Amino acid sequence: MSFFGMGARPPATGYDENKINGIKGEMLMIQQMKDKASLVCLEKCIPNYYSEGDLNKGESNCVDRCIGKFFQTIKVIGTEMQKQQQQGGM
Repeated sequence: MSFFGMGARPPATGYDENKINGIKGEMLMIQQMKDKASLVCLEKCIPNYYSEGDLNKGESNCVDRCIGKFFQTIKVIGTEMQKQQQQGGM
């Protein structure tokens, strides 16, 4: 035992750098997917000319369905890739 921390090891932080980097990578991937979905769905559902300040009901529903389908597709693809990886197919 040392007094005033002299000669003692610094306290462990309890953080695993690999896990932190993995989480950062996942966060970046999610942000990129959101950005891509926004671009695709807004281009599909919103006309290039604006006649109103807000989205009308049809545009709003279109964007909502498009975003939902986009993320559902990503989920299905991720699940299938995981299955293939577990089977040693990739």
